[in-house]
Amino acid sequence: MPKPSGKIFISIIVLAVVAGSAIFYFRKKPEIKQIACSQEAKLCPDGSYVGRTGPDCEFKACPPVPAASSTDGGAGILPYNSGVRGTVLLGPACPVERIPPDPGCADKSYSVNISVFHAGASALYASGKSDENGIFQFSLPPGSYTLKAESGSMFPRCGSADVTVGPIGYATTTIFCDTGIR
Repeated sequence: MPKPSGKIFISIIVLAVVAGSAIFYFRKKPEIKQIACSQEAKLCPDGSYVGRTGPDCEFKACPPVPAASSTDGGAGILPYNSGVRGTVLLGPACPVERIPPDPGCADKSYSVNISVFHAGASALYASGKSDENGIFQFSLPPGSYTLKAESGSMFPRCGSADVTVGPIGYATTTIFCDTGIR
């Protein structure tokens, strides 16, 4: 007959192995949380784009944009060496087209308020007014923009212009306003 102490020792070993296995099997495993953010991008005021990041998939912060300068007449953003300049024309000036064309019926320059928006955005980026010769200029960072002339009444009805501003230099455009004369 084996000694009782041997049976107890073997029972303790078996019990320890079973308990250790149970603890290992039932213990909570750490959760590995993987996050996949969408691939969408946000257009920043300076023309650059930022993506989503972090545990909450929030957009990264846009780089700061310098404030408008009073030396620019409030018509743009400085210190960029780029932007857009152009002319606003009002026409037709005569009800009937003439052959040869009458110089008095040529489109006329027009002074009107102009709003600048980043392409596809609804928030106003800059605003100004064309002068008495219809000429305007905005100092802008590189990017795509939509310029809208607004007469404030039904006629003349002014159009808009889409422009792309490069890193250096000024894009040029012409905005046409319709007098309604037919």
